[in-house]
Amino acid sequence: MATRQLQTSQQPVTCEVCGRRLLRGEHAAAFRSGSGLHAVCELCTVRALGEGWVREGAPVADALATRSVRARSLVGRLRARLDDSHAPGGGDRVEMSASERHVRAVPADQRGQLARAVTLFNASEHPKTLFGVIRSLGAPYVRVGPVHDEVLVEILVAWELCWYRFEADLEGDIVHRRAQGYELTELDGELAEANAAADPDGRLALAV
Repeated sequence: MATRQLQTSQQPVTCEVCGRRLLRGEHAAAFRSGSGLHAVCELCTVRALGEGWVREGAPVADALATRSVRARSLVGRLRARLDDSHAPGGGDRVEMSASERHVRAVPADQRGQLARAVTLFNASEHPKTLFGVIRSLGAPYVRVGPVHDEVLVEILVAWELCWYRFEADLEGDIVHRRAQGYELTELDGELAEANAAADPDGRLALAV
């Protein structure tokens, strides 16, 4: 039986695994979990299978195998967590890490703030989004700059066919995807000179 594809020509489709909005011409595979139908980009099909979702049109035997693999994977993750929590000092390490996050100060200089924003971005799930687009469109334009105060930093990543705008909260240690679009004309004014770059995996680095 042919695998059903979700088309993107009518309206934008967002991958329900990585959260990336598919580009024009991309197709999303249809996966089911119970009675729910999910759109998944081709880069995330393995992760969808790992969650126990079944690709629509897959034989019943494949669906049962997927559920079995997921169950074994879940047991393995739970066992690893239990082993870690019972290891000497395991609980102390987690508590210390949380404490360190709360007391971490925002860098006073602008270069330090930008570097901190890049570090937060690279530790987030957003590089996975860039990875999929870089694979299709190549290296992007990247600009990292402060917003209106010293605790917020904007990260703009753009290609000719699409762009993403992220915002790094240096106090909250979190990066949000604030906006995205498909035309560079949607951005206000001319693009300033790039001051960062992205590697093939979607991780960012400031220019020296």
